[in-house]
Amino acid sequence: MLPIAEHSIDMDAMKPSDKSHEWEKMDESKHSKESMHFDQSERKTRRFISFNLQMVGPRSIVALGDLFFIIVASCVSELLRYRVFPEDFFAYLRAVLITLTVYPTCFYIFDLYNVDRFFRHWEVALRGAIAAVLGYVLVMFLLYFIITDRPYGRVIFAMQMSLIWGMTIAWRWLCARMLKSTLSKKPVLILGADQSGRAMCDLLSSSNSTYDVRGFLDDDPAKLGFKNSPTVLGTCDSLPTIARQTGVETAILAIPRNRSPQLIRKILEAKLNGIEIRDMVDVYEELTGRIPVKYIGDQWLLFADGFYLLHKEYTQKIKRLMDLTISGILLIMTAPLMVLITLGIRLESPGPILYRQTRVGKKEQNFVILKFRTMREDAEDGGVRWASENDPRVTKVGKWLRLIHMDELPQLWNVFMGDMSLIGPRPERPEFVKLLQDEVPYYVVRHSVSPGLTGWAQVNYRYGASVEDAWRKLECDLYYVKNMSFFLDVRIFLRTIGVVLLGDGAR
Repeated sequence: MLPIAEHSIDMDAMKPSDKSHEWEKMDESKHSKESMHFDQSERKTRRFISFNLQMVGPRSIVALGDLFFIIVASCVSELLRYRVFPEDFFAYLRAVLITLTVYPTCFYIFDLYNVDRFFRHWEVALRGAIAAVLGYVLVMFLLYFIITDRPYGRVIFAMQMSLIWGMTIAWRWLCARMLKSTLSKKPVLILGADQSGRAMCDLLSSSNSTYDVRGFLDDDPAKLGFKNSPTVLGTCDSLPTIARQTGVETAILAIPRNRSPQLIRKILEAKLNGIEIRDMVDVYEELTGRIPVKYIGDQWLLFADGFYLLHKEYTQKIKRLMDLTISGILLIMTAPLMVLITLGIRLESPGPILYRQTRVGKKEQNFVILKFRTMREDAEDGGVRWASENDPRVTKVGKWLRLIHMDELPQLWNVFMGDMSLIGPRPERPEFVKLLQDEVPYYVVRHSVSPGLTGWAQVNYRYGASVEDAWRKLECDLYYVKNMSFFLDVRIFLRTIGVVLLGDGAR
């Protein structure tokens, strides 16, 4: 019988040795370092992408992509058609330059640089198709009637149009996916968890935003730890610490009023520690193209950048010269169309052709505005009221005129006479102005410029007829008054073409 000792299990051998403990520690340390390296790498990637988005902007990135794809489409269509590049390279280059100018302009006319639309894929595809067809027509017109020293084939430009449409629409779909990715978003903290802070969070949480809200900071002890996506992480004086923990370098101040000296001191200390502090009004304006009327105060209006072109004499003279020139040309060009509209109104219903109405203009001076009559003659027998969608008072001809905004054509005469400008806030009736001045703060600011035939509100907000709609339109009007410039007027003019062609904003 064998000794028991020879068959006994060595229990010491079953215990993990010190060496195995060392290996486990080394493995954990290695895993920790790899995890830390991954986090740092992800943070660097996020910072790089978000920095470029903030510096360049999503719209600019989309526009640069469009230019690239237009060049690619031009080269590919030339090779597909002729198998070689043309011998007259400079003539070909001239055609490409025209294409590079025309197509992005058409895309802008049909609002294809509005990031909000990128997430509505079929609408983007339809608008892109219309813009591409218009671009094709304009390119052919310019090449055939302006540059006549070289023949250009219609087939090659039709191929080019198809490629441009396909590439630029696919590019927008890709951009929409990129904007949804958290890697493309800049992490931020919001200072203030009240209504204004929550409104800021809702705006920043939208799909097209380039910001990623990591949490709130608020000095109210009752709100600490409040989990309502995102969480209130701490007080404002803990901003530097929480910013380091969450990888945040920017904080948005969403306390529009009653900023105590203690709060200002805390925010200043955070700024001196390297935290970028942004005001919610500026961020709101940047993302929406509107001024948030609810969250601004008298001090903001006094000290905000902008408003400096309102009373510059040279800008007023240039704007007036443009109004005279363009309105005069358009009055001549649209005269035959206005004759046809006159016949249509006369044949459908009795009453005057033109509708004259008192409106409030610059410096709250009243003037008489002209429009083609689109309602029954007895439309206001029951009193003055806002027009509404599917208004039963609107005639059949009037419905079509409103759809394509042709009822506004006689206002070109108002522009020519100086009562209005081509671009500016739309004028309202005195009865509505009195109501809105009582309900909407700073409404009087919109009367610091001449009213317009079209404006920033008309190309960015659908027609509305309520006090709430007036708030939203005033936000757009304040943005225009603050940022008024020649280039903004050009942008509005181009976008108005798309609004008219597509019937957007009809009522």
